[in-house]
Amino acid sequence: MATAHNKHKPKYFGWKFLGIFLFIFTFAVGVVGSVYLIWSFILMIQSFSQSTAIGKTILAFILNLLSLLVEIVGIFYTVMLIKHMGSTCMYPPKVDESENIELVEYPEISVIIPIRNPNPRVLEETLLSLTNLNYPQDKISIFLGDDTDDKHPNFNQIRALAEKYHSHIVYEPSNLHFKAGMLNIVLKEVRTEFFVLLDYDHVVERDLLKKFMLVFQNQPDLAFVQTKVSFRNVFSKLQVWESVMYAQFYEVFQRSKHKHGTVMTNGSTVCFRKSLVDSVGGIPAETLTEDVDISVQLLSKGYKTALIDSYGSFGLIPATFSLLLSQILRWAKGSMQVLKRRWSKILRAKIPFTDRLDLLFSTSLFLIASSVYLNVLFYVIMYLTKSDVIRVPTFEFPPLLIMPIAFAFSYQISGIIAVLYARKSGIKAMKPFDLVYFLILALVLNPFTVFAVFKSFFSRRIPVRGKDEWNEKVRYLVLSFLISLMGAGLLVITVFDFLNAGFSGSFWLVLGLLGLSMLATFPVCLFFHFTTKHNKPYFVEENKP
Repeated sequence: MATAHNKHKPKYFGWKFLGIFLFIFTFAVGVVGSVYLIWSFILMIQSFSQSTAIGKTILAFILNLLSLLVEIVGIFYTVMLIKHMGSTCMYPPKVDESENIELVEYPEISVIIPIRNPNPRVLEETLLSLTNLNYPQDKISIFLGDDTDDKHPNFNQIRALAEKYHSHIVYEPSNLHFKAGMLNIVLKEVRTEFFVLLDYDHVVERDLLKKFMLVFQNQPDLAFVQTKVSFRNVFSKLQVWESVMYAQFYEVFQRSKHKHGTVMTNGSTVCFRKSLVDSVGGIPAETLTEDVDISVQLLSKGYKTALIDSYGSFGLIPATFSLLLSQILRWAKGSMQVLKRRWSKILRAKIPFTDRLDLLFSTSLFLIASSVYLNVLFYVIMYLTKSDVIRVPTFEFPPLLIMPIAFAFSYQISGIIAVLYARKSGIKAMKPFDLVYFLILALVLNPFTVFAVFKSFFSRRIPVRGKDEWNEKVRYLVLSFLISLMGAGLLVITVFDFLNAGFSGSFWLVLGLLGLSMLATFPVCLFFHFTTKHNKPYFVEENKP
């Protein structure tokens, strides 16, 4: 036993050493970023106070100030990301031994599966996995929250499956509030203290419920326990990228949040304490991301949440580019809706300041990503109006060199950590080389989220079925072509700025990098359009090469 312990010790030491380094790097980036922002602001004040052209000075000051505010957001994102990387490295994954521990008691649990026009074969796989759970079957109640149209061809087959697997159907075709609305309808029928939310395409691990109850047994004050999820249909490079994205969410962000009891749920394979959900008014239905919203509601109240550091279910991941893009845009719109509605609640929450910052970070990720392109607009206007960019020059403040390194590598390093941790936990489909696709697709998808974020920012309406779509169809080839045209325009400006300013200027490098990433949007979208358009949306056999 001691030999095995010593065998793993060097690996853990390496991860912890990396964690300590990342914490130091986080502090350094935070300090340098703060000095840069304050110093740049002072230079702006000094420069514009000495100017004689008042009209041009006011415009230049406003543009510099707005672009500096966006840079503040970028520095905040970088600091928080590196901090989460450091935190997760301090606690590398270990062998899960919970299956050998017995529960003191086996509480009754309800499993809620919301469905709308489901594929019967996929639904049956999930229901079958629930019958094989290592948990007393008489303690499990399965609810299918169904708002399928009664004229749908699979309508009767769904009822036959419910009867076969002893599941209760809660049918409400008039539900207007998507998944959240259906969950609230089902929760009125639930009589157990604990309930599990499960997407209908997720096959669960045998010990899932037992692991949930072990955590609640040891920490009775928890609001919910989330487990990691992965996928069983990872065949294409597109699906590999999606898997890395999910792994980054769980292995970097969620594992870090677990140490502070601030885990966010992803809406599936999660177990809630019903009384605490009821205390905040049920599942929020005002946004398209009810999972983010309920997390904010519970954490803002001071309740703690936890993560099980093992994979509890394996679902099906989108196999077409159009469906992936629709999903990403729904997350972007929903996160913006949550941020708009809950930012003041987060700031006023009686929880530690660092937890409030982390909640703001979690709900503003898509806004932060979109702000990069907002800065492009400011830079272009500054270039066209010949306004000076007032910033601290690197030769006067050499530590500033740390900032581009932090910006450029933090996201990619988080992907590396995610892949290595996922492989350590048994997810072998992801390989380090796949991070190249991960970075390319992340850059290509990012401009699309700008439209979703700003659309949600200016909309006050609560999303409802009939006026909004769960998976909105996007004419991504047309949009990507326009984005690439804008990228080409930025590259033209880059060339002229470089010829005018040479290496002493600051415009050309920033605009050039953004222009290249935008220029690549159309070719990459075109590639995935032709390589995935014939795939079925999710189903395993049809898409396997």
